[in-house]
Formats: sequence, structure tokens, C-alpha cells
Amino acid sequence: MNYPVLYQWQEEIATHLTCLNSWQVANTALFTLGVMRAESCQQQQIARAVVTGEQVESCCRRWRRFTANDAFPLIPFFSDWSGWVVRQLKLRKIMLLVDETKLQDRIGALVVGVAWEGRCIPLAWRCYIADQKEAYPAEGQVKVIESLLQHVQAGLPPESEVVVLADRGIGNSSNLCRAIIRLGWYYLFRVTANSKIVLPEATPRIVDLVERGQSRSVEGTLFSSTGGLFGWAHALWDADHEAPWALVTNDPSLCGWEYAQRNWEEQGFRDLKSGGWQWQASRIRQPAHVERLLVILAMAYGWCLALGGVAVQEGSARKPLPRAGGSVRRYWSLFKEGIAFFFEQVQRYGRYFGLCFYPDSRFT
Repeated sequence: MNYPVLYQWQEEIATHLTCLNSWQVANTALFTLGVMRAESCQQQQIARAVVTGEQVESCCRRWRRFTANDAFPLIPFFSDWSGWVVRQLKLRKIMLLVDETKLQDRIGALVVGVAWEGRCIPLAWRCYIADQKEAYPAEGQVKVIESLLQHVQAGLPPESEVVVLADRGIGNSSNLCRAIIRLGWYYLFRVTANSKIVLPEATPRIVDLVERGQSRSVEGTLFSSTGGLFGWAHALWDADHEAPWALVTNDPSLCGWEYAQRNWEEQGFRDLKSGGWQWQASRIRQPAHVERLLVILAMAYGWCLALGGVAVQEGSARKPLPRAGGSVRRYWSLFKEGIAFFFEQVQRYGRYFGLCFYPDSRFT
């Protein structure tokens, strides 16, 4: 264990996550480093990666006490963590992504995260037993998402300009649109192929406004069957896509193609699972315990993404690969670059870099 790095990370956490007490700060710092060193969320592997003067089993018990601690201030954490991350990102327009992920039939999680450089940093989440209707949060999906967004909003600067993106399984909801409007934010949702927009001359399905290779934007009344909302519809059919996108929004400045960022959350879920922290192999089964596990995984993930940006700044990132047509793509994601930089520079030489995000200058 590199103690100077641990202590500096612990001090930074204490500065920004003021809702945590000293014991919670110390364990959060230790276990985030453990996840990064072990590239796993398995308690034995984490304990072996961070064990110091105590036995491995003692460290495992400390891990279990952390995830089982009902006194952990999860809701204040969401606000503190959201504020910390967003302040460091320095985004002109904040894109929040909402999606659900599952660990087979064991655990489901609704996650709100912020889009950045091809990935999504989790900011707030709610977990439940998967595939059991009676175990789903009683308030329903829209209320859960609204609550998570409120927790995030509590940590953001009041002047923040926010757009919420969601796929058809979540975004095809006028109630969720109204919830986002109440927050003073914007939405950009993909809706089903049967969704229509009321225009002065007709009420077409949004997907019928275009043919392959075309895009079109119109303004009118959305969700007319549930009271109606004035907004804009974007019908986008990329020549390489099998079907068009039908998108709705209350932000006239959006062209619709911004919706492509929603896929970044799926990439982030992959990193939390088989591509990074092996969340899918976790044996934790109680939803509340999983929510506290995600505190560690999300913070470790955010820090690795930040370190990936540092790697680019320092010129140690892998050179981009050429594409057909003259463009280039990343050799590795910033997450993978961050893991490599962590081992090569932070752990090996004790060079500390806090949660400071640098956009990939090679693609700006």
C-alpha cells in the first residue's frame, strides 16, 4: 500500500464529502484504492490488496461492516458526490443519463450518471431485487428517478443547465417529462415507434417523418393521450441504423444527435462489471448493501476516468488508431488508460492526482 497516496486521497474525500464521518472517510478511501488495485469488488481480493497491519480476514470483516452499515448517509452522499464530480468536470451543459442495469435475476439498479468522454460516472442509484414485481420500489419507476434527480440537483450549482437522457423503457413517460420540467431541467427521451406528435395539419408517428438517411425536427404537442406537452420531436435515421430514432425534448437548442451519449452509460455498466470491477461476480444480495457497495465502485470508477485524462495530458496514453476515412479512435477508453496510469505512476511512484478531469485534447 502506498500510504502517501492513501492519505492524500483520504484528505480529499474528507474535504468534498462532508456528510461522511472520519471512520466512513477512512474506509471509503481505503476500499476505493483496494478496488482499483485488485480490479475487483470481491472482498478477499480487496482485503489482500489493502491489508496492512491487520489480518486479511479482519479487513474482510471491516468491508462487510461498511456495506452493512445502515447509518451510512447515502442520500447526502449522492448530493456531495454529484457536486464534487460536476464542479470538477466544468461542463457547460450537463448531460445526465438514466438507465437500469441488472445482475442476472439477483439485483436491479436504476442509476443516474453524468456523461463524460464516452463514459458515464454514476452519481445516484436505487437498488432492488430483480425480476420480482413485489420487490420493486412501491413508489414506481418515475418517482424513484425523480427522487434520484432531486438528490443530484441538491449538489449542483443553482445555475446548472441540465439535460436528462433516457431510452424507450424509461423515457416513454409524460409523467417523467413533467417531473424534469418541475426541476427546471430539460429532457431528451427516445420514445416508442408508435409515439405521435400533434401538428397543425396532421398527427403522424414521429418515425414516419423520415426515410433512411434523413433527419427532421418539428414542434407540436407530445403525449396528447395523457394531457399533452408542448415540445419538439426529432426523427433521425442514420443510414447505418436499422430503424429511426424517435426523440422528444423541451429544449429547442438540441438537434437530437446528442442522444447518442446515452450509450455511454451502457459502456459504464460494462466497466463496472466485466470490463473493470467485476460487479457481476459480487455475492452481495441485499439491495441496501449493494447501494453502499456502489459508493466504492462509483468513486473508484470516477477516479480512474480522471486519471485517464491525466494520462492523455502527460502524453502517456496509447496513441489513437486510424479509422477508414482519415479519422482516429482511442486505442483504450479513458477508463483503461486510467487503470494503467494508476499502476504505472500513482502506485509505483507515489504521484498523487486527485479527482480532476481533463478532456481528451486529441478529440476536441
